[in-house]
Amino acid sequence: MTSAQESLRGTLEAGSPSITVFNALLALGILYVVAYPIYALYLHPLHSYPGPPLSAITRIPFWIARIRGYEVQWMTRQHDKYGPTIRFGPNNISYTDAQAWRDICITPKGKKENGKELRFHGRVADGIRHLVTETDSTRHATVRRVFLPAFSEQSLRKQEPMFQKYANLMVASARKNGTPNMTELFDFTTFDIMAEFTFGESLGMLQNNRYSDWVAKVYSAVRILPTLQIIEFYWLSRNLLYYFEPPFMKKMRLDHFNHTATRVDKRLQEGSDQPDLWNLVEDSGVLSTGEVYANAELFMAAGTETTSSLLTGLTYYLVRNPDKMKILTEEVRGRFSSNEDITFEALSKLEYLNACIREGLRVYPPVPSALPREIAEGGNSVMGKWLPGGTCVSVHPTAAYRSPENFKNPNEFVPERWLGDPDYKDDVREAHQPFSVGPRNCLGLNMAWHEMRLLLAKLIFNFDISSDVGPEWRDQYVSVLWHRKPLICQLKSVKATG
Repeated sequence: MTSAQESLRGTLEAGSPSITVFNALLALGILYVVAYPIYALYLHPLHSYPGPPLSAITRIPFWIARIRGYEVQWMTRQHDKYGPTIRFGPNNISYTDAQAWRDICITPKGKKENGKELRFHGRVADGIRHLVTETDSTRHATVRRVFLPAFSEQSLRKQEPMFQKYANLMVASARKNGTPNMTELFDFTTFDIMAEFTFGESLGMLQNNRYSDWVAKVYSAVRILPTLQIIEFYWLSRNLLYYFEPPFMKKMRLDHFNHTATRVDKRLQEGSDQPDLWNLVEDSGVLSTGEVYANAELFMAAGTETTSSLLTGLTYYLVRNPDKMKILTEEVRGRFSSNEDITFEALSKLEYLNACIREGLRVYPPVPSALPREIAEGGNSVMGKWLPGGTCVSVHPTAAYRSPENFKNPNEFVPERWLGDPDYKDDVREAHQPFSVGPRNCLGLNMAWHEMRLLLAKLIFNFDISSDVGPEWRDQYVSVLWHRKPLICQLKSVKATG
């Protein structure tokens, strides 16, 4: 035997350090693979909650559903199978009960707030926070007070001429087209409205009858949001993205933010005598420059696609239910004799119109996926059960609104359920919270209601609306928001514009 062979033999017999470390790591890996499922299923603090057994061990089933665009359907099926409270990930609980809204979103005195699950929202340029992602509850309340006056009823009355202008432009565009894609028409209108409110000038989408480059990029970014959420969820992938973010992704994110910053700077430098966002806020130096930009970006995202989505879905359900469309048409045309009569105040009193919108928000929620919260450090109780800090909790809106435990005939479009119909007296209406509840509920709730009523009523007043779209339209992918299909409608003019 050569000296080299003897040396190798001695090394193997003694056990080299590298082999020893490898064996130790291998043993630990095997131990983890064997032990963790046992812990997750039988010893974890959430082990008693029902749900798919595999989901108690890994979020992979949920991630697969989300990345493929059918997370809403998957979550609804899990609730149908396992009940109103389910465990859909190792550390994730989903609810469909009305009480869960309050327990999760409203902080009892002496308790810490259940904060937003920031990994769900992705990263903002330079880590700047806006109203949704601000983790400090005191700072959130301070910033919210700055913007609150701009969304008050008094301010909205001042802004009504601007809303009326774009509602009439929408009607003119629809009349010119005759068979518009309602998905695009509502997008063009809501983005133009919010751009004038936020930037002092529209994006010109109604005028040009096409998406602006910036809005097209917004929708492209939404498409990749599930992928970003998965990356943000895990420490290793999150840090790899931080250091090795693909240039196209970084450019998309920064271009969107910089576009907002440029438009806001222009508006603030040029000034305006119109009652837009910046003439109605009470800043007094409270906001940093970054917060100004970030919240403007938030308003452009939260106050546009969601309203457009509701109106598109509601139009679909109305044309699919001509008896409901007939009742609504008779109410609108029976109340108004000209376009000028259709005002915020008058529309708020139309019972069937308001019921249709509420039902639209139920059967086609603009944000169909859950917006998760994280149980505060030290733990809190939800539905009478204590949960440890760090547990991710949420009410899944689509599953809650389609639950037969909450609503009779949950898959049917029945506006009458909101008007005291005795057949629906047992509906759990408190389970329906499309604008959330508590101190972080939707700041633009009143604006959204005025805008939805106005745009829908203007169309109903001016056109007979029909479509041969079938039930397959509802088969849509979701990336937190709906991937809405084109909704082609036939519009027959019935009255000249007043």
